[in-house]
Amino acid sequence: MKGHLLYIDITQICGIGCPFCMYADKHKSGIKMTLSHQAAENLTSLINSPEVKRISVSGEGEPLNNIETFHQILSLSRGNKAFEFITSGFLPHDRLQTFYEATSALVASKNDTCNIRLSSDSHHIERIKHRPHGFSISFLREHKPAGLTFSFRSVDTDRAFTGLYLVDELARHGLDASIVRQSMLEDQLVVGEMRFSVEYKNLVLPATDAPSGYLNLQQYVCAIEEKVLKRFTLGSLNKAPLDNGMDVTVKPNGDVFFYGIESERLGNIHTDPFSWQQLSQRVADSPLIRTLYTKPFMDLVTRLQDDERAQSILNRVNNPYWVVKAMAGHDGMLDRMIAP
Repeated sequence: MKGHLLYIDITQICGIGCPFCMYADKHKSGIKMTLSHQAAENLTSLINSPEVKRISVSGEGEPLNNIETFHQILSLSRGNKAFEFITSGFLPHDRLQTFYEATSALVASKNDTCNIRLSSDSHHIERIKHRPHGFSISFLREHKPAGLTFSFRSVDTDRAFTGLYLVDELARHGLDASIVRQSMLEDQLVVGEMRFSVEYKNLVLPATDAPSGYLNLQQYVCAIEEKVLKRFTLGSLNKAPLDNGMDVTVKPNGDVFFYGIESERLGNIHTDPFSWQQLSQRVADSPLIRTLYTKPFMDLVTRLQDDERAQSILNRVNNPYWVVKAMAGHDGMLDRMIAP
């Protein structure tokens, strides 16, 4: 396996209150990640492996509520690493600029990069007083911060909304922009000679009154397969003909899982040693993880076509990672799905 993704959740704290949030129950009493000596050693080892394609920092909340730990994570790099920071960008513009400048200085000192991915769906935007989108692109054009790039993220039901919003918001900052469709899950925001990715995720667990147009499970998986040019499995998907990698997530309390497979806790970065070699062995040793990483997901779920409870989950949950989480709550369901 090559091209691993390391996903670090640094906080559960969030005051935005999006109605679709899967972690809303954790926000009121949420915690922030702090780095113990053992945690810093583990993350240093994981971050600096040549087999890691990206280190994505976000949260089960808003990661701007824990900037200190994010910058500590950046400082663990030994150079030439690709970081990503997923945020609503809710800070007042002067504080956001200070954050951008400090982040740029850190990544530039290591010859790293950091892509700031700004949430651009209606759920976030209507709750953010200090909208960051036009300001951020203006900041990029005027200051040319070393190592920083920007992109945008939204949900499938908001595609038309997001495009119109970004074009109008940039116009408020004197920038002429347009949207160019790329695929089912991606557009480009074009500003002069600059191009910014706009990625769409599916609206997970859509409510009965959700807007029409969201992708069901099969449509979403097909869209991902069209993008990566291969069948969908869990893990870090790399476009064909590249091999896939591991997709590891670290929770704010330090617990470690393979993303979406939270029925198998791998340990804790504060107490247990971690290496990519050890994690690779865990994939090989676990029938569940090995099967989810190597067998096309839609082929696996067809094995449960006669299971009414499984079909209820598949009809309701339209994201493969959340399907696995939901099935883990039913004794024997995942075992039947991965049975030889």
